[in-house]
Amino acid sequence: MSIVDDLIENLVERNALRLSGALSIKLIDGGVSVTGTLVSVVRDQRKNKDILKANIPVNAQVKVPDIVIPVPRIV
Repeated sequence: MSIVDDLIENLVERNALRLSGALSIKLIDGGVSVTGTLVSVVRDQRKNKDILKANIPVNAQVKVPDIVIPVPRIV
């Protein structure tokens, strides 16, 4: 096996990812605002041990421009 195959096997097949937390989604003028915190834990399933814990703050805004839908003229 190559080094890449071994790396993928160790990262993907042996480990599990658990996400928890809370997000708040708000409608704002012209888009959406998402805020909150996520807690991520990567667990090695062979050793049955947590190998990474991360608290991830989320603060994002997405704006969508005006959408114009042409309507056919009915005569």
